[in-house]
Amino acid sequence: MISFLLFPLLTLLATLLHGTNASAAPATHSHPDPTSIRRSIAQRNAFLLAHNAVRVRHNAAPLTWSVSLAQMAEQWADACNFKHTNGILSDDPYGENIVAATGNFPVSAAVGTFVQDESSYNPAHPVYNHFTQVVWKSTTQLGCAASTCNNIFPGKGPATLYVCLYNPAGNIVGDIVQNVHL
Repeated sequence: MISFLLFPLLTLLATLLHGTNASAAPATHSHPDPTSIRRSIAQRNAFLLAHNAVRVRHNAAPLTWSVSLAQMAEQWADACNFKHTNGILSDDPYGENIVAATGNFPVSAAVGTFVQDESSYNPAHPVYNHFTQVVWKSTTQLGCAASTCNNIFPGKGPATLYVCLYNPAGNIVGDIVQNVHL
């Protein structure tokens, strides 16, 4: 039990120390908003922790953060597109999960929505879905973004839209047996 709890925490620590694929930014004289930076880091860590907590239960290595995937996810989320991208954000293939809800909808609830069909997964008759993308063993990188959108659910108020992109893409037909473990 202790190793089950420690693995996501150690993974998070390793990701914080070594896990981004960002290149060094050029020096500038402007100072970024420290509150915005803390919020951004906290959100990134929440996405990684929520995904990796599920992945560890399915014998999948922890994901690392991809700045480029996060930027593409942010582009899509900021446009309030509550639909799949159909691969238009990059010439390279990527996987994706998208969810939106009104009210209090933190990152943990969004990722929980992605994996809510875990209990109905049957290896004898596999179905490719949000859950299988989250735990897809050969996927190594994650980039996500969130935006508040007013037009997703007309008359229901603002909604939080979460977009998560994965590299390499999961849910490859024919590869499910070696990539999804219960």
